[in-house]
Amino acid sequence: MQVHMGTVISVRVENLDASDAVFELFRDLDNRLSTYKEDSEISRLNREQILLPSEPTRLILERSIEMARITGGAFDVTIGALSHGAYRFGRDERLPDQQEITEAKGNIGIDRLRIDKERATLEKGSIVDLGGIAKGFAVDLSIGLLLQRGIDKAVVAASGDIGCIGACQIEITDPFRPEGSIAVLRSSLPRLAVSTSGNYERYIRTKQHNHLLDPSTGLSEQVFASVTLLGDGDNTRLDAIATAVSVMEMDRAVALLEREGIAYLLILNDGTILRSEMPYGIVFSRAN
Repeated sequence: MQVHMGTVISVRVENLDASDAVFELFRDLDNRLSTYKEDSEISRLNREQILLPSEPTRLILERSIEMARITGGAFDVTIGALSHGAYRFGRDERLPDQQEITEAKGNIGIDRLRIDKERATLEKGSIVDLGGIAKGFAVDLSIGLLLQRGIDKAVVAASGDIGCIGACQIEITDPFRPEGSIAVLRSSLPRLAVSTSGNYERYIRTKQHNHLLDPSTGLSEQVFASVTLLGDGDNTRLDAIATAVSVMEMDRAVALLEREGIAYLLILNDGTILRSEMPYGIVFSRAN
């Protein structure tokens, strides 16, 4: 295990050289995509409003724009005007007043980020924050790297974003008792993607002021304690949609997931559990 992207990265694979390569990939992406490292590509874009991106950075920005369109703006990487600007998550965290929230919202909107053949541009005042998609993106690239090396069994986990090659078992954290599990998923799929987003890990003072911010209101989510999405690949997509679902009302969230054909386990703040049918190859059971 190593720490990258602000979280513990776990790689379970027999080939130690392969695990080292995955850790190096995470380290490289963290250096490119972090908003906390002044010399990263994303920090330069936020500071200078223009960037000639490397291929990984271009790809994640393009996927970010795509996911903003799919989620109707509930996922928006320009949320940084709120997350890093008004709330200052990860730095000197604080609760902004309504005026500060309103001003920050004026700098949010995926149309403020543009990518052409050679460069990415960002309108002044906006801040790109890839926290809602970067870990899933890194897991996808890691799984691709392992597959290229002929690996047929592995698990890569970046907090709640998990990718499996071959059969695996995944425990879903209990959001009301984070040291325990609320469910167990057993997969026999060749490739499993899981993304969990919750309000129980990062917040200011209380869970009511968590890091899952709604771009339309500027406020923290108040419906879901935990959102877990499952699929047979594309952790990038699941990570972004889990972020979006987390700030939606329940009916809108379920409609999006069903439209996109994504399996889900949703835990509401009142303890209610909603889950879809599990895809063939995945067995769901409640934890003991």
